[in-house]
Amino acid sequence: MAHGKESPRQKMIGMMYLVLTALLALNVSKEAVEAFKLVDKSLTKTTENFTVKNDMIYQEFDQAASENPQKAGPWKNIAYEVKERANEMFDYIQELKIEIIQTAEGEESEALTPDGVCCYANIEKIDENNIPSQILVGSDQNGKAFDMKAAIENYRSFLLDIIGNKDINASNSIEASLNTDDPVVEGEKVLWVNYMFQVSPLIASITLLSKLQSDIRNTEAET
Repeated sequence: MAHGKESPRQKMIGMMYLVLTALLALNVSKEAVEAFKLVDKSLTKTTENFTVKNDMIYQEFDQAASENPQKAGPWKNIAYEVKERANEMFDYIQELKIEIIQTAEGEESEALTPDGVCCYANIEKIDENNIPSQILVGSDQNGKAFDMKAAIENYRSFLLDIIGNKDINASNSIEASLNTDDPVVEGEKVLWVNYMFQVSPLIASITLLSKLQSDIRNTEAET
């Protein structure tokens, strides 16, 4: 079930994101920030596709367990444990996205539906860059992204423990997708949270969180 390599669509989204990030670093106009909406839309679609494929895999586990409960039953239980943990991580990140939008635009924001589903095309304050940093980084390095980072690392360890030494390609793919190492920028190490979210425009922060959600679904499929 492991695939390891990114699809052409994923590679395209990754390239788009890198280009837009570079434009932001150069303080290019609001149109560049607006383009993040397109990237987020593509990420959301990719995540939806992962969810559909994952559900099909779980149905296969259900059928196998019903036909041979003694042999397939334990594997089904492990699969559903992965599903539960993945859903928890996905929802955790979704709550952060909702909090950022609500704080920036209020609970009546047109970007949010009553059931908490986000419609990011309707975000108005796309270039607001204080609130995301306040929530995710914090004024004293105590923002919620630090807890999110720890949760991602815990989830990654959980998946790798399940795979063990069964599939090195899948393990490497999960390590890469859920990598939270502090990067080195211009010779100096920068905290992962700061690198990702410090003074990041609202739509860029939302897009980064959407990418993490896509990575969660991708690694769920890998496992």
